[in-house]
Amino acid sequence: MYTLISTGVVMIYSASAVFAEQHFHQATYFLWRQLLAVSIGTFIFFVCYSLQPDFLKRHSRSFLGLAVLLLILVFVPVVGYSAGGARRWIRLPFLTFQPVEYAKFALCVYLADYLSRKRKTIVAGSLRVFVPPFILLLAMSALIVAQPDLGSCAFLLLISGILFFLSGIRLRYIVVVSLGAVAMLVGLIVIAPYRMSRIVAYLDPWKDPQGSGFQIIQSFLAFGLGGVKGVGLGQSTQKLFYLPQAHTDFIFSIISEELGLIGAVFVLALYALFFFLGNRVARRCQDPFSRLLSYSLVLLVTLQALMNLLVTTGLIPTKGLPLPFISYGGTALIFHMASVGLLVAIDRTATRYAW
Repeated sequence: MYTLISTGVVMIYSASAVFAEQHFHQATYFLWRQLLAVSIGTFIFFVCYSLQPDFLKRHSRSFLGLAVLLLILVFVPVVGYSAGGARRWIRLPFLTFQPVEYAKFALCVYLADYLSRKRKTIVAGSLRVFVPPFILLLAMSALIVAQPDLGSCAFLLLISGILFFLSGIRLRYIVVVSLGAVAMLVGLIVIAPYRMSRIVAYLDPWKDPQGSGFQIIQSFLAFGLGGVKGVGLGQSTQKLFYLPQAHTDFIFSIISEELGLIGAVFVLALYALFFFLGNRVARRCQDPFSRLLSYSLVLLVTLQALMNLLVTTGLIPTKGLPLPFISYGGTALIFHMASVGLLVAIDRTATRYAW
C-alpha cells in the first residue's frame, strides 16, 4: 500500500506542479494536501486495524445509514458544494470530502453482513434475498446519479453484483437483475447529451479531436511519448496543460509518459500483488462475514484501479474514477487506506483462529 502511496505522492507533485503554480502560485499546493490526507489516512488505518470483525457486523446498518444521510446532505445548500457542474462534495469549515467514497466503503460492510446472515435463504434459492439490497441500491443509485456521478453508480452496482455471485446466489437471478441495471444505465446515458458525447469519444475520439475526444487523445500521446523507459521523471510535456486532470483521473498516463512501460508495469504489478495478498486473506477466513468483507474490500481497490486503467487506455468510456492510492484526492485515499486497515485486522483475526 505505502509503495503505491509513495509513487502517488511523487507523481502528483510531478503532474501538478506547473498547474498549481499557474492557478495557486504555489507549486506544492496539491502535494501538501495529499501529504495531509496520507497522515489522516495513516491514523484511520490504525483505527481500522484495531477493530474486530464483530464490531463491523454489529454496526453495518449504522454505517450504511450514515452513508445515505451524507449522500442526502450533498443537496443541502448550506453544506453541499458544487464544482465543475457536479454537486458531489460536503464542505465544512475545516474540511471538504466526497460522501460517495464513504458510501462505497459502507456498502461493502453492509452487503457482507446481509449476505452472510441470509445464507439459508440463499441456499433455498428464494428471490426474497434480493429485496432489501435492491431497494437500498435503487435509493443510493438515485442519489448518486442526481449529483451527477454515473461512474460511481455503475461501480457500486458492479461490485454488488460480484458480491451476490460470491455469496452463492443463483447465477440466473444475478443475470436478470444485472440486465435491468444495464438497461437503467443505458437509459441514463441516452437522455444526457454530455454522456452520449463520452460514448462517441470512446468509439472514435478523432471524430472530435478538439472537443469530446481531446482528453483521451492526449492520454494516448502520453503513452506513446513514454516508450519503454519514459522521458524522465518531471519531464512530461502532456502535463503542461495538454492532458486535463493529469494529477487526478489520468495520472497513470503521466506515469507512463515519464517512467515509460517499465514504470507502468511496476504499478500494475503492485496492484496485482495487492489482489493476490487480499484474496489470500479472504480464503483463510472461516467466518462467512469476514470472507465476504475481505473480498469486497479487495474489489473496492483493485476493481476501481482496473476501471481507471481501462479509461486511460481508451478501453472503456471516461467514468471519473481516480486511481486508488495514486491519484490526488483525500477522501478516496483515506477510505482506501481504511479498507486496507480492515483487511489487516481480518487477517490478524483469521490467523489467530487458525492457530
